[in-house]
Amino acid sequence: MPVLPRRTSTALAVALSALVISTVGACGNSSSGSPNVPTTTPQTPISAPPTAAAAAGTVIPAPASQSMALDPSTSTLAVLGADRASLEIYSTAGTGADPAPRRVTLPTAVTAIATVGDGAVAAIAPDAVVRVNTRTGAVSKQSIPAPDPLSLAKFTDGSLLVGTGSGSILRVRADGTIERTITGFVRVDGIAVASADPDRGDGQVVALDRAQSSVTTVDVTDGSLGAALRAGDGATSITVDHYGRFLTTDTRGNEFLGFDGNPLVAKFRYPVAAGPYAVGYDDTKNLAWVATTGNNQVVAYDLSTGIPVERRRLATVGQVDSLAVDSATGTVYLLSARGEGLQIIR
Repeated sequence: MPVLPRRTSTALAVALSALVISTVGACGNSSSGSPNVPTTTPQTPISAPPTAAAAAGTVIPAPASQSMALDPSTSTLAVLGADRASLEIYSTAGTGADPAPRRVTLPTAVTAIATVGDGAVAAIAPDAVVRVNTRTGAVSKQSIPAPDPLSLAKFTDGSLLVGTGSGSILRVRADGTIERTITGFVRVDGIAVASADPDRGDGQVVALDRAQSSVTTVDVTDGSLGAALRAGDGATSITVDHYGRFLTTDTRGNEFLGFDGNPLVAKFRYPVAAGPYAVGYDDTKNLAWVATTGNNQVVAYDLSTGIPVERRRLATVGQVDSLAVDSATGTVYLLSARGEGLQIIR
């Protein structure tokens, strides 16, 4: 494991100081709703130009979509259909992805999907969680009080965390009951959960709020919010690596940002041109992958020095709004939101 430097240069430290918003201590289940704070227009992906170069690797047919979920434990990749009411289930065993996926019809149109382990995919829809067994195709639906869901993630105990457009996180048990509702955001566009370890207990949770362009630590056990830091001018996506670093893209500000998670501390702020959006991490090769839709490229960065160092730059299919990395094989999956296919880079 590479040594992660604990200090940055003076110039970088000064730049990072501008990231700090505040440290908050709001409790879950409060009746205050969204906070009365300055906001920005939530950023969306930069529209991609026509592709000018052949995409690297292999490209197979796939729906035009912004959401996919990879489950390395069962060698499956689920892609949300263009109609948002179906899943295409690809086998990723062998060459990277079987070009003949299985289709599973969902009972309703959904907003986003996530792998929840053991061959299961969860999806969120207005006032509902949909669960799909990718092995059998069995589908179940549970009602939840979330009319405007935006994001979801699996917590370390198997419960789901559902982020909403009205600024709350719902912790949903396997039986569909709501264990806790946490408020205090303007909206919750992304949720990342660090793997459980002795330093982080059950796994640290960080939520991304596009309306505040911020990242905030969340204690999902007691519902409290911890440190909140500014994440550039228009943060859009978030992921976490096995070191507990939370990585975000600032699409509006053309930056790639990293935060140490325990406690939440800004570590780097690196310029990336052409609208960085989707982000993923290869825990085996220790490379962060960032897709830039403004030029239809994806870049791999080595973070071992504490500052991103470019290692690979490749052409992609058009409008890559979703990216997944299989750390077991180092395979990178990039999905075109305008129907140009699923790209596989090994």
